[in-house]
Amino acid sequence: MDRLAIQASLSFILLVISYLSLYYALPKRTTFARYSTLVLLIASGAPLAVLLVQESLREAQDANIGLGMAFLLTWAISGVVLLVSLVLWILRLRKRR
Repeated sequence: MDRLAIQASLSFILLVISYLSLYYALPKRTTFARYSTLVLLIASGAPLAVLLVQESLREAQDANIGLGMAFLLTWAISGVVLLVSLVLWILRLRKRR
């Protein structure tokens, strides 16, 4: 596997883990919460997936700035979602005490 495929796989795994953490941190895990989390996950991963497909079809050897920005956007979204889920977990633990 080349370096781009490894980075993309790890980015998608991090994105899925962050949304799973957010889903399990929610106080009420209803059907609406499940489907809305799934829609947000797909919407968050779509820019990176589209640009990865475009990059694989492109034959140029130069740098693709859009692909780098898509990776940064995916990592930023993953970080924000992980931070929100961490706050929700902390609030849940404080509420139990």
